[in-house]
Amino acid sequence: MQKHFIGIMLASFLVISAQSGAMAAESPCPVNDGVCKEFSALAGAEHYDKIIEKVDPKKTYSEAARAYIGRAYLMLAGRDTNTPAQEEQYCLKALEYGATSAYMGLYFIHAGQNEEKALGYLKQYIATKPRDSVPYVLLGQAEMDKENYAAANELLREAKAVARGHSANLDWMLFQVNYLLGDFAYASAVLDSALSQGQFINELRSLSADPRFVDISIRPEFRKYVPLIKGASDKTAN
Repeated sequence: MQKHFIGIMLASFLVISAQSGAMAAESPCPVNDGVCKEFSALAGAEHYDKIIEKVDPKKTYSEAARAYIGRAYLMLAGRDTNTPAQEEQYCLKALEYGATSAYMGLYFIHAGQNEEKALGYLKQYIATKPRDSVPYVLLGQAEMDKENYAAANELLREAKAVARGHSANLDWMLFQVNYLLGDFAYASAVLDSALSQGQFINELRSLSADPRFVDISIRPEFRKYVPLIKGASDKTAN
């Protein structure tokens, strides 16, 4: 279940990155900033490598020009032909020019090999207060895995606050965390939201076998779910 959710989060990240890039391309350059306007034209033609070729590390660029440079490095980082080392270097260069979403790229590069290092990049990313739910969800899941439910709840609630739409997956995670923290009213509310699209019914039924949720059927906040929960037990008994 969680692997499927992470897949959804990755897809969301790609969409957000593309939208962010489109907005950057529309950012107005200062009237007298010929360099920025040149970068804008090159970005519009998707000639990101040419932008990088024109960058002088010793030169000071306007904020708008820096945005184009950072975006160019991000686009180069996404090339299929990159080695992990090349992708990492492009992400690090993107960060130098203020493209903070590069922290996500660095997370994915290291997630399968050095989990703590990967999570460190996510923590640096959320320190920039991104309007992006993905890093909060990933960090929240990591805290759930460590049974740090209070920390997970804080991260997941922030994810919900910045999310661009409804996510049944996120609501399901919030339900579990808040139930375990004893905030049953909120847990019930987000469970309603998670189930509203017909998802997680089987997962809810399976909770009766989890010692942490053994009393869910007798708690008043969850009485309306008893038929769903007992449905699986009845079928098993038959």
